[in-house]
Amino acid sequence: MKVLLTGATGLVGSHIVKLLSERGVSINYFTRTLKPTALEGGSAFLWNPDRLEWDAQAIEGVTHVINLAGASIAERWTPAYKEEVVRSRVNSLKTLKLALEQHPQHGNVRVLSASAIGCYASDHEVQHGEQSAHLGNGFLADVVQLWEEAAKALLPVTHSLCLLRIGIVLDRDQGALPKLMTPIKWGMGAPLGSGRQWQSWIHIDDLTRLFVYLLDHDLGPIVNAVALNALRQNELTTLIASTLNKPLWLPAIPEWVLRLMLGEMSAVVLQSQHVVSTAIAGSDFKFQFNSAKEALVELLTH
Repeated sequence: MKVLLTGATGLVGSHIVKLLSERGVSINYFTRTLKPTALEGGSAFLWNPDRLEWDAQAIEGVTHVINLAGASIAERWTPAYKEEVVRSRVNSLKTLKLALEQHPQHGNVRVLSASAIGCYASDHEVQHGEQSAHLGNGFLADVVQLWEEAAKALLPVTHSLCLLRIGIVLDRDQGALPKLMTPIKWGMGAPLGSGRQWQSWIHIDDLTRLFVYLLDHDLGPIVNAVALNALRQNELTTLIASTLNKPLWLPAIPEWVLRLMLGEMSAVVLQSQHVVSTAIAGSDFKFQFNSAKEALVELLTH
């Protein structure tokens, strides 16, 4: 097995590189700049998705591709940055397609491409499995639709393609958890909006293991990368506070305040997606963290 990664230096990518390296897997990864502090266990190759350019050596002998490339949605959503969010995802996949077309054995290459549960409609009651047709609208849903369409364009030049619709990734240093945890640590934590919105989450270690598992286990064209037990936003906030032994005394932050502060970006914290993974439930993949409480204890107390 030889794996090519995009987005290898990000939160999820760096964990995948580490796990694959520990298992003795050969790893290539694309990067815009060759830095002296390259990822341990991987070989770096230059690419420039904005120009659809790549180092052809990166694809030699590759049997699997993991695509994670894309600008963060955690930056301010100016019109220019929204264009960058879409462009970074679509151009990365266009570049991958061009590279795979030159791979003499591209028909044997399996591709795992990141997506997001933001494709599903925001709803306090509906539960979304992989076959859900209850899709959302707005910027986040539009991004995922364009992202997945660009990924599906790889189908003619691959053996198989799997889209991982990733939920809220819980990690102690990056992503949503530090942002939720910081005000709670300072005694200023509070539920967001109604607090009833569903939070479909996954521990970073389980997400990493799931990507590696799916390299040689085909669970279908779409896999919801979420833990088995979603919870409401107010429940998550309460769990974080109790794990940190901090009180919650402030009232919930009203939706109108969040919209005033964050604008369109408030959708990130106000949307409600109760997502389940029937694909994982029917497999032999085992989560290390089946409850948010277990995940938070491991992340916040160790």
